[in-house]
Amino acid sequence: MESNTAVGGLFGQLTSRASDPLKLMDGFGVKYVIYGLLVAVVVAVGILLADYFYPFLPFSVISGPSPAARAGKRFWTTLPPDAENLIVSGDDAPTKQPDVWAVSFQMIIADSRTPAIGRFRHVLHRGANPCDLTAPTSGGATGHAGIQPSDLPPNTDPGYVAEGLPAIMNPGFMLDRYKNDLHVFVHTRGREAGNQVLWLESATVEDLPINQPLTIGAVCNGNTLELYLNCRLFSTTLLRGRPYLPPAENQWFGRYCAFPFAGLVKNLQLWGDALNSADMIAMCGAGGAPSFSAAQMPNVCPTADCQNSSRS
Repeated sequence: MESNTAVGGLFGQLTSRASDPLKLMDGFGVKYVIYGLLVAVVVAVGILLADYFYPFLPFSVISGPSPAARAGKRFWTTLPPDAENLIVSGDDAPTKQPDVWAVSFQMIIADSRTPAIGRFRHVLHRGANPCDLTAPTSGGATGHAGIQPSDLPPNTDPGYVAEGLPAIMNPGFMLDRYKNDLHVFVHTRGREAGNQVLWLESATVEDLPINQPLTIGAVCNGNTLELYLNCRLFSTTLLRGRPYLPPAENQWFGRYCAFPFAGLVKNLQLWGDALNSADMIAMCGAGGAPSFSAAQMPNVCPTADCQNSSRS
């Protein structure tokens, strides 16, 4: 009789809980599992939102780079520390469009005191060719070095002589006239007061360190210019006009002409598409991170003040 009473009591409890789903879930711990799943969903959404504005998730490690990212080409992988006047011809470069492209490269600033102080110091650009140099078949150094302003062709753009900026840049990576700020220039074209005009738009990475390997990247999708510093998105600039580049000026130049910066440029990577953040991070991590041996570190001390300070 007591056994029947116990069974009946248990049956009554289960029946009571079955009529109340919350009590039934609580009895089996299901409620806490659901709460845990809800918390996990909220956390995941928060992480995805944070990654949207400041990308950090290595999704590309799982899925791999996209076909567009794998279609890029690399140049200047093996160079002497003092290599100047590096060129990639328009035929070799996969960047065929003026408004859609991506680029990544490594650099070291060896010294900020150079004879070019007072003018923008050249790091890398695609566009005009003030020194009228021919691209080598190897896609590397032309063999020219130590070009002085007096060596420039007679018809050289006066703006380049005065400021060190090529007439057309899309893009142009230049160190500031006096500081270690990296300016990234893009010539764009639009209309103003009913007339077609050419604008020089820019974004800046301030106060780069000396003697430290850096990875610099940029992506243009026609409307925005994204800058990457050491494989992370640094800034996004909304362009006023449409990026402009004459088809005949689709050459890339490194440490070029009369006003090169004191340092080293290598591992130039070019893509003909506007890569997304995940692809840029993936390609940077897949052999694109800064890697300079002691023998590759440039030892540039071009001025008397620099030489005197190094002896003290």
